[in-house]
Amino acid sequence: MASFSSGFGVSTSPLVRKLLILNIAIFGIEFILSLTFPPILAAVFGLFGLTPGLVIGKFFVWQLLSYSFIHTPSLWFLFEMLAFWMFGSALESHWGTRNFLRYFMFCILGGGVASLLASLVGFSQGIVIGMSAVLYGLITAYALIWPNRELLFWGIFPIKAKYLAVIILVILVLAGLQSGSPIANGLGGFAAGGLYFLYYTKIKYRFGIKLPSFSFSRWRQKRKMVRWQEEMKTREQAKEEVDRILEKISKEGMNSLNKKEKKFLKEASSKYYKTED
Repeated sequence: MASFSSGFGVSTSPLVRKLLILNIAIFGIEFILSLTFPPILAAVFGLFGLTPGLVIGKFFVWQLLSYSFIHTPSLWFLFEMLAFWMFGSALESHWGTRNFLRYFMFCILGGGVASLLASLVGFSQGIVIGMSAVLYGLITAYALIWPNRELLFWGIFPIKAKYLAVIILVILVLAGLQSGSPIANGLGGFAAGGLYFLYYTKIKYRFGIKLPSFSFSRWRQKRKMVRWQEEMKTREQAKEEVDRILEKISKEGMNSLNKKEKKFLKEASSKYYKTED
């Protein structure tokens, strides 16, 4: 694993800090469960880890994101958090929190989709968990932004970031070929990171192609506006009906109203014509 050299001098960035706390808290719970209630931990893995068969067969689509926050209780987790802190803080400081969050989620989704596709073409994936896709995506982005920045490979050998990314990719592929272990998730992280970076630095500006984007704040504002419009429409319809009923009362008297009209008038009076004390 690489460690900081001259280029890694940033402090822990805000979102990376929150994600570190979240992942460490989840890992702590998993570690306790592994010692006390292993069946519950197995159930957690089955529900939130990525099992392609469940995503396809039972539509457990949340697993395409949740798997990255589930970890095997082992010391490897510490190396993952160290790498995430180093590369993530550098990238968030460079990009800003919002862009970093988009990239983070895109790499998770890319790794999840890659695992799903690998399963569909016949490569067994088992239960996919961990931050591999994110870490490989972060390494990809770091190497593309600062290709000639030197890092210490395994804390000993100085190497440029672009070469480190290539070496890690080759190791991932060779390890998968030799052991037969699933590597689609890691490759998906590499690919997602590269595609995202390519789009936002080349394609978007050169060809003017815009991908659909989602903003929770815009969606929430839109929903509030839709509800407000529906409320105004309901009030207008209620006012028209109240006016009709009052006109009927003025001409024919209160006894001319049927039960439905009396009930509507009472409900409309209490809902739309409340008086302030």
